[in-house]
Amino acid sequence: MGRIIAAHDWTASGLGPIEGWSATLRTVVKVILASPAPQVLLVGADGLMIYNDGYAQIAGSRHPHILGQAVCTGWPEAAAFNRTVLDTVLAGTPVTYTDLPLVLYRNGGPEDLWFDLAYSPVVDEAGARIGVLGIVTETTERVRVQQELARSRERLAFALNSAGMIGTWDWHIGSNLFFPDARLADLFGPGRVSGEAGMPVEQYLESIHPDDIARVRDAFRVAIASKEKYSAEYRLKARDGGWRWVIARGECLYDHEGRPARFPGAIVDITELKESEEARSILLRELNHRVKNIFAVVSGLISMTARTTATPRDMAEALRGRLTALAAAHDLIRSAVFGEPNETETTPLSDLLERILAPHLGHPDQVRVTGPPVMLGASAATSLALVFHELATNAAKYGALAEEGSALDIAWTATATEVTLNWTEHKATATGEAPTHRGFGSQLITMSVQRQLKGALTYDWSRSGLRVSLTVPIQTLVR
Repeated sequence: MGRIIAAHDWTASGLGPIEGWSATLRTVVKVILASPAPQVLLVGADGLMIYNDGYAQIAGSRHPHILGQAVCTGWPEAAAFNRTVLDTVLAGTPVTYTDLPLVLYRNGGPEDLWFDLAYSPVVDEAGARIGVLGIVTETTERVRVQQELARSRERLAFALNSAGMIGTWDWHIGSNLFFPDARLADLFGPGRVSGEAGMPVEQYLESIHPDDIARVRDAFRVAIASKEKYSAEYRLKARDGGWRWVIARGECLYDHEGRPARFPGAIVDITELKESEEARSILLRELNHRVKNIFAVVSGLISMTARTTATPRDMAEALRGRLTALAAAHDLIRSAVFGEPNETETTPLSDLLERILAPHLGHPDQVRVTGPPVMLGASAATSLALVFHELATNAAKYGALAEEGSALDIAWTATATEVTLNWTEHKATATGEAPTHRGFGSQLITMSVQRQLKGALTYDWSRSGLRVSLTVPIQTLVR
């Protein structure tokens, strides 16, 4: 650049021959030519450009014809920016920028570029500001790397969230310190645990369910002793105090003498999988329960039908219809048992009750059903089908549907957050005594309401009959 500047015709630029330049101008030019950092000198109010080899590389194909040009002419796409810089710095105020984004046409087409820029005034012997010295550092590559790193982290976070990742850990066995990453540390509450400082491994183990802790300790000991992969499923306390099922996997690392040194690993949330397995198990048990009781149910249907029909033909027709209704009620749980739920379909609560109660009705006026429209998702409909089937079966065997003169009232109310349903049986010969034994049917009702529907259930045996109150959050009813 020294040779190019010396050979340049400066007369046309208005600066005149180099020999006539001021001592300050010549000195500053020598300084920037000796600097390895890209620098440009903007001379005068128009900012005539004199620059070094580093800046020539940044200029790309615009070098060398922009030498001696006004900066707003040489870089027309950034003219407004450069005009502001010239006016501000020549007025006596230095300016700096960090990772400033600019779109420049330095190689024929537009490029998204980033720069660290520092501009300061150049003052001559008389104290006049004769130009602006600019130090230009292109940071495009660094910014792009940072952006790609941010995108990679975002993609990784999305992948981890999709996989149910809770976090990773590194257990330093020698110091017995447990170092969780930020995601896992957040499980203990913001600011309570530092991933950098670590915590005693016992503090982490205390967050494991008491029924699982012994098994987790044994799994760690076996993995360390056998040098095999570590894998364990257990319940971990969440920030809200509830329990989350997790699967933890890791591997012990050993020092050069074969002693256990570190034990890194990762934890994935499998609560939904466990709940799904539990639901499947309950449904399979329910099917087994129904198979064992199917003959009793059919026998009851035959007896009830015989009491309300006059001829064998009438009895056959009525019985056939009730058996068909019973089969329709069974279809409500078939899709969940065989993994075929259609999450886009919904079922009205009133329709569900009608299908479940139909096989048990000797007199339609025995039952009164009232309540606002409530739509059920496939999962909720399945759980409630089990609940209502058990209640209806018991009512048909022992309750309000088992004798004439009795009645069943089913009424519900709905708010923005929950639905409350009351199942009230009015028996003519009620004793008011609660049963002394809870069979699987009663257990099934409790498990379906509390575990699957996250609701609450109460029983009240009064002299007039049984009253069951069921409250379920709206958000679980739409699943």
